[in-house]
Amino acid sequence: MKPVDKFSIQYSELLEYIYPVTQEYFPDFDYDEETGQAYMLPSQTPDTFKGRYNRGILKGRFSFDSYIKNKELQELLAVLGLDAEKFWYLLLFCYDCSWGKCMEGIEIKESPKEQIEKLVNAISEDYKRDTPFGAVFKSPICITLKIGRKNIVIDNKTAIASIAKFCADGLETVNSDQMNTGNVDLSNPHTESFSVFAYYFSQMIITALNYQEQVKEKRKKGANMSDKEKTLISHLLYFTGIVSNESILVDYDYLKSLLKQYKDKDIRSLNAFYY
Repeated sequence: MKPVDKFSIQYSELLEYIYPVTQEYFPDFDYDEETGQAYMLPSQTPDTFKGRYNRGILKGRFSFDSYIKNKELQELLAVLGLDAEKFWYLLLFCYDCSWGKCMEGIEIKESPKEQIEKLVNAISEDYKRDTPFGAVFKSPICITLKIGRKNIVIDNKTAIASIAKFCADGLETVNSDQMNTGNVDLSNPHTESFSVFAYYFSQMIITALNYQEQVKEKRKKGANMSDKEKTLISHLLYFTGIVSNESILVDYDYLKSLLKQYKDKDIRSLNAFYY
């Protein structure tokens, strides 16, 4: 068994495990002009993967030969009824995609709405009461606006309370895509920790396994994953070099704590490789 030299533009059965994952992570949509309804199209992400594969620029530095010769990995794939050749390309994709998201991501800064909400919430949380002499706050408060070298300071407490109210009222009445769109900073790559990288990669593999009926059949009733799946993901984390501690091979407590710790993690970045 040898890896493909180059993929063609046609559908490839070797990417069978990738297709449903890309459809979930990177769906494509179009609109029906008559009805105005959106409908889903096949994701174009597999073509992006093929292009990166053909040009030899995937981020994974592990080899097909070491993958095939890894006895434990191959036994786990066999037990779960997974095709080793197809899984190889899934592994390459998940690693490359996770790297593009977590290690070289394109930073998305807060949207106008998020920044205004932050201002309103900060003022509201410190607001104490209103009096005939003006607003009262729990702490000393002022707002400083910097325009070039000029600073404008607003320290009147009633003015500050009024600004918060005007902003809150405005957020309820203004409905604009621009208000909800974060600023993209191409000059500042967004890098997460290797733990977050490990979490994102694991979630992608879990997503792929969820589309394999023969894998799901081996799970206990009500379980999201079988022990074999946890062991497989733990071995993949070590094999790819994402995790360097060998203990992960015999104990998947690290994986369990990883999935729990970052369950609600919002990775504020665009993928540098896949859109």
